[in-house]
Amino acid sequence: MRARRIGWVAIALALVGLWAAVGEAKKKPGRSRLRAEVARLRGEVARLETSVRFLNQNAAEPAPPTGGGVCGDPCATDSDEDGIGDCEDVCPCVADHTDGDTDGTPDCADPCPEDATDACIDPCRSDSDGDGTNDCEDPCPYDPSAAADSDNDGTPDCQDPCPDDPANACSDPCAVDQDGDGVPDCRDECPWIGPAEGGGSTAECSPPPQ
Repeated sequence: MRARRIGWVAIALALVGLWAAVGEAKKKPGRSRLRAEVARLRGEVARLETSVRFLNQNAAEPAPPTGGGVCGDPCATDSDEDGIGDCEDVCPCVADHTDGDTDGTPDCADPCPEDATDACIDPCRSDSDGDGTNDCEDPCPYDPSAAADSDNDGTPDCQDPCPDDPANACSDPCAVDQDGDGVPDCRDECPWIGPAEGGGSTAECSPPPQ
């Protein structure tokens, strides 16, 4: 606002000078000198007007953000107030940086906070079902019983989408007719509602039964 006032005052003074020069020139001979002075003063006024417009434009622009958040500098924000800026803080929202297993990773960011070797995330060092075979070698890592292959298709039942069908037709929508209406699921608008339930192409379909 102050810069704007200074600019307008400068323009006003320039205009006063222009009028004074014109009045003075009227009293004295020399039109060429008058024209030169008027041209100079007009140029000065134009320059001052440009400066005022520039100052007004800068004054209208919003000031850059000074706080944190997505628009600010994360290094200038300390969300958990632990003395470490968020962009350098491993756990920017947790002030407690305790490292229980002393592996160099604070518990707040450690997937295995009580195991320095981080075995809990290594499938070759984990045995989720406790059957003596580590998860990376166990075809059924969450089933302690021996792996079975009921349809002898080479895929253990725990991984087989159709454990009783070596052709795995149960997973082919064109080989399955869940509602028994004679229309394969791949072409049935209501594959879960058969004729007995009033199903058909115009029936209102509902989600499959859970």
